[in-house]
Amino acid sequence: MKIRKILALLCASATLAFVSCDDDKSIGLPPTPPIPSVDVSIKSQTGSFEVVQGKTLTLVGVVDAADMPVGTVYAWTVDGITQSSSDTVLNFSNPVSGEYTVTFSASNEYGTSIATEKIKVRGKYANGVFILNEGSISTEVGSLIHIDADGDITASVGMEINGKDFGITSQHMFIGNGKVYVVSKSTDSEHLRRVVVLDLETLKEVADYTEDLNAANLGACDNIAALSNEIFLAAQDGIYSFNTATKAVTKIKNGTVSMMRMHASKGKLFAVSGQYVKVFEQGKDTISTQINFGAAIRSIAHSGDGNIYVAFANEIKKLNTGDYSIMETSTLSTGTIAAGGTWSAAHQSISAKGDTVYFYSSTSSPSIFMHIFSQNKTNLIANITPFLPYSMNYGGIAISPKTGNVYVSTIGSYAGYKTDNAITVIKFEKGAAPGANAIKHIEDYIGYTRFAAGIYLPENYE
Repeated sequence: MKIRKILALLCASATLAFVSCDDDKSIGLPPTPPIPSVDVSIKSQTGSFEVVQGKTLTLVGVVDAADMPVGTVYAWTVDGITQSSSDTVLNFSNPVSGEYTVTFSASNEYGTSIATEKIKVRGKYANGVFILNEGSISTEVGSLIHIDADGDITASVGMEINGKDFGITSQHMFIGNGKVYVVSKSTDSEHLRRVVVLDLETLKEVADYTEDLNAANLGACDNIAALSNEIFLAAQDGIYSFNTATKAVTKIKNGTVSMMRMHASKGKLFAVSGQYVKVFEQGKDTISTQINFGAAIRSIAHSGDGNIYVAFANEIKKLNTGDYSIMETSTLSTGTIAAGGTWSAAHQSISAKGDTVYFYSSTSSPSIFMHIFSQNKTNLIANITPFLPYSMNYGGIAISPKTGNVYVSTIGSYAGYKTDNAITVIKFEKGAAPGANAIKHIEDYIGYTRFAAGIYLPENYE
């Protein structure tokens, strides 16, 4: 019995000794290194995740790790499709507009970290400038020119994309609801396209309302605007609304407006008639209100905060589009805003970006000014006459509120309108003093216009 107890104690001691030795070995081993923490993200070189179709957006994969393991592999996918880039930079480009999901990943022996961003590819026509051509009343229908942000020009986007242009004397267009609305003075007897609607980004035609307007016996129209599914058309005897869903045409009471461009804001339409700003709303057969400013209005423009700038010869007022009160008044310290007379009524002589308002002073010898609204401070940018290839300003002047660039349409003569014409682009340093190298670059596009009916910038409708 004693022998058995002694053997049991010896076995237990041996087991303890074995475990103790094993523990001693464990204590002597270096600790297992932690898995490196890797955070990844995607940045855009432009700061934006939007790009125009066919253009390139450079994306950078940012890796935030204290000690990146050797052998880390980078990869990019677009909508799940692996891209050729195997480093931290992807030059993204797609010819088709839409939204795309881009992922960037960093993989090593410890795992994979992934970042995701949505990239919006906008149609190539979403940016840049449009020039509407009237055409010749006897030989040519209207057409539309486009110059993109890189300066590439398309002579007739309607014909190139849709295989057809517009009607006789394309007089006016409007940008809104993601669409471009073009009105031509064609009448029923001419059986030519009257109101054509295009998608803003692709300029593919989405509607032609010629038959509907002819069926309603609507006369020739020379101004156009839109609110949702309702198009407003100005004729000599007043303004009409056309419901694109019901096809009903309604003449709006007290709705006469000038050819000056109309603007939409907060679900309402604002138009000018002499010293009045008239307000139109969907489904109403009379104007909602009219604001009497007591002086001839020369132009209106979006202020960028949902309200409207109303310009006069020497001052600008900011109209609250909600309650129609005058929020502020700013007086020019120099210069005079171009008058909305017979020639320039269809053209917009002011453009704005926030507190900065750009305007031109005349049509025969135009000078460009920049006005700081809150400071009552006006600076002359440049007299652009010496930079114009032809002396007759036909089609107007437009100033981009985003870039400050100036676009001018001129012709040499009526007889030579097909060849002696130019679209001049003048780029200047914003805020530059007169003569202090204000003009940075000039580019002339010769032979593209056919009696330009106006220069249109999408940003003027935002």
